[in-house]
Amino acid sequence: MKQKEKGKKKRKGMQYVPYDYEAAFREQLTMMQEWSLDNMFAHDRKVRYTLKEIKAGDQFEVEIYPQFRKMSEVPKEGQKVVKDNRAQSNLNDKNARKFVERKVNANFGDGDIWMTATYDDDHLPPDGDMDAANRDMVNFISRINYQRKKRGLPKAKWIYVTEYDKDAAIRWHHHIIMDGELDMDVVEQCWKKGRRNEVRRLKRDDNGLSGLANYIVKQKDRLKSEKRWHCSRGLRNPDIRVVHSKQPEKGQGNYKPVGKYVDQMVKNQNTIGEILAKWYTEYDFTNAQVCYNDFNYMFYIHARMRRKREADEDGKEKKT
Repeated sequence: MKQKEKGKKKRKGMQYVPYDYEAAFREQLTMMQEWSLDNMFAHDRKVRYTLKEIKAGDQFEVEIYPQFRKMSEVPKEGQKVVKDNRAQSNLNDKNARKFVERKVNANFGDGDIWMTATYDDDHLPPDGDMDAANRDMVNFISRINYQRKKRGLPKAKWIYVTEYDKDAAIRWHHHIIMDGELDMDVVEQCWKKGRRNEVRRLKRDDNGLSGLANYIVKQKDRLKSEKRWHCSRGLRNPDIRVVHSKQPEKGQGNYKPVGKYVDQMVKNQNTIGEILAKWYTEYDFTNAQVCYNDFNYMFYIHARMRRKREADEDGKEKKT
């Protein structure tokens, strides 16, 4: 009995507190600062680093951050508890951006449609009336699905974001991303509120559709009660996995705590891509950044990768 209670106590003591690691580590470490890292590593403190893997379509992100057993050990800026699905309630701009970016990359790609739907003067929603603007989009999507049904197509997959400025510096408009099975002219004709619209087919770059996703959720001055992005049902969520150890190379060598690799990554940021290429052989490294704080001199590493592609006979890229 005593042994069982001792085991429970031990497991309880190993629990770590959830916190906003991005807010806790906001100062970006530049290559020019690497020479001064000795002071940062002089602190003899055992740290457990966690590695989060986020797969969204062809895009792959890695987040490495320290864990703490007490909230008092966390820098003040990061002491809010943040869950992965927090952005679904649109509680802050940063997490809304991350959520929409990953949702877009997980569900859309080359050949799908991006449309900016605008208003003429006769059809502008009343100032600040988000409900009226959303009704316009509901009607628009209903017309889209009617046209698709006539053609034997399933209902559209879509994500849209509404943008406006309460001081009228930015007119009401909507950005919508949808699957590309319907002709672009038909899509544009379904919008009845204005004619100066932009419609085009999507083309991914090295960061997939992340640039587009960040552009359409760029506005920050939201009311807390407003949800300016919406999506259709059944869209795929990013695949998120958390690990605490990695092999030096995929399938080779003994597993080592993630923290064993952090010092090398931080002291020479050029090695980040080299290390990740050995862990994730099916992806090409895109970019990375290292952030720190002067509260405990620990680090947060965020890296992006892209699924490897090869060229077909016509020189166009295709998935491997």
